[in-house]
Amino acid sequence: MDRRTLLRSAGSAAVAGSLGALGVTALATPAHAAPPGTINTDQVFETTNRLTHAPNQRGTITIEIRSGYYGGYQYGWGRIQGSGWDPRGWVWLDISTDGGRSWSFADATYLSDGTGYTHTSGWLTQADPNYVFRASYDSNLRAVNPYVRSGVW
Repeated sequence: MDRRTLLRSAGSAAVAGSLGALGVTALATPAHAAPPGTINTDQVFETTNRLTHAPNQRGTITIEIRSGYYGGYQYGWGRIQGSGWDPRGWVWLDISTDGGRSWSFADATYLSDGTGYTHTSGWLTQADPNYVFRASYDSNLRAVNPYVRSGVW
């Protein structure tokens, strides 16, 4: 799927209650617990059906958004890969709820070495096209003009 999956809601319970009030018999449905809004960096490794979105490269460094499923829900996170980044640097994830006009800091991971890859924690995606992610890398956390930034997904 190119866009994010629609989150499940507890609306079926509300419908059943409304039908009952009208004298219509409805079968009870089990309650669904809300998914966690975030998963930690270890849980990101446990996701399935991972995809890469909006990669951007500068030299030997690639920054991108990744997505995958955990517990049946889709999450997105920022990832840096390649070699030559500053081992004192950061990769971070920003989230926008207005299609990218304004951004809120979501999470960051301090890079422990200058090779391979590392990623942020995962954040629950939404079907709303205005709810988008981007990832950035710089030696200064939340730099206004980071060394490299992913596209928007």
